[in-house]
Amino acid sequence: MRSMMHHMLPKTRFGALVLLAASPICAQTSWFQPSLLEKPEIRKAMQSVDERASGIVEEWIRLVETPAPSGKEQVRAKYIRGEMEKLGLKDIRTDDISNVSGIRKGTGGGPTVVFAAHLDTVFPEGTDLKVKREGDTLRAPGVGDDTSNLMATLEMFRALDRGGVKTKGDLIFLASVQEEVGLLGAKHWLETSGYKPDLFVAIDVGSTQVWYGALRITQLKFFYTSPGAHTMESRGAPSPAKALAKAITALYEIPMPPVAQGLESFKLPVLNVGMVGGGTVVNAVPRETWFTVDLRSLDSATQDRLESAVVATAMRAGEQEGVGFRVETKMGIDYSKARSKEERLNHPLVQTALAAANYFRKRGTPEIVPADVGSTDANIAVSMGIPAVAIGANVEHMPHRLEENAEASGIVPGIKYLLSLAVSLTSH
Repeated sequence: MRSMMHHMLPKTRFGALVLLAASPICAQTSWFQPSLLEKPEIRKAMQSVDERASGIVEEWIRLVETPAPSGKEQVRAKYIRGEMEKLGLKDIRTDDISNVSGIRKGTGGGPTVVFAAHLDTVFPEGTDLKVKREGDTLRAPGVGDDTSNLMATLEMFRALDRGGVKTKGDLIFLASVQEEVGLLGAKHWLETSGYKPDLFVAIDVGSTQVWYGALRITQLKFFYTSPGAHTMESRGAPSPAKALAKAITALYEIPMPPVAQGLESFKLPVLNVGMVGGGTVVNAVPRETWFTVDLRSLDSATQDRLESAVVATAMRAGEQEGVGFRVETKMGIDYSKARSKEERLNHPLVQTALAAANYFRKRGTPEIVPADVGSTDANIAVSMGIPAVAIGANVEHMPHRLEENAEASGIVPGIKYLLSLAVSLTSH
């Protein structure tokens, strides 16, 4: 989300964070071979992406300008389903929460690989989504996260068809919903679809990221309640507003562990009060106030300690003020089945994604290294023990902000990267 962390690194998200450059072991476990790109059908598919460059950007812009706040992705979902139908994907489904999925069947003998991009954005209804183009820069809320990756994934499936590319394994295109509010769509799909994919690829970060981990993310909503009172009767009376103010102040005074190194602009572990609300009129004590906390760490032990401290602190503020208190918790993901860091890093999925990302990275840019972080739909797969990685198809900037922007020309090499990865993964 990135699920809620989408990049400034565009999306790079205490414990020991390890950033590793490619090493001999990486080379041994990667399934990507540059010679793959010389096959006639692959060359034809790649060329078709070049020929479609302007049309891809135009369609991308139309998608950006189609509102898709979390929980209200139906218009985008309908469009993507229609494009899946045109492609002739098999077993196309729109499930009960609007996830859309379809299968490009393989010839047999290869793994089933999910390529997932999410439909939703963080921006509410009524947000001005008009795309402004300045040279090679496209500016609009949601132009990057995750619309650019959604467009790239769709075009990758089309290019495979245009080139007549056959794969051994099945490729599943998953357009997920409600990623930005807790990875809910991917969780629902993986738990209820009946599919048991061998590999899971979330296309939801920048093209310079390869993430093989999963951040621990807890989202809490705290409520304070009282009978309320008129302003003129409020002096000395219990106040949910005062409890909220005390709680937020105290939360930001909780001692935090040292900031993990190697995360560039991101500072983890971290807690953030993102929303506050309550009351109905100016001249009364509110009957209810509330605020949210987004808490993120790189390991479960740290997350558990901080979550306990946050809840206890918020509860204490309510007790001190003499008001009612309750808490709602979201993002409760069980990571007990997750594979070890070493196993995740050295899995051919991650090493193949890394090799392909470096092959297609922009000339003169730093080597891409893998990071044991994650805040995408891949988190759900990681928690279930499914080999997973989060990657991206474009260079994005300022996600989750009205000033979000992306590079128009970056999507073509990004699509080629996805295509080479899809073929490499499904050939083993």
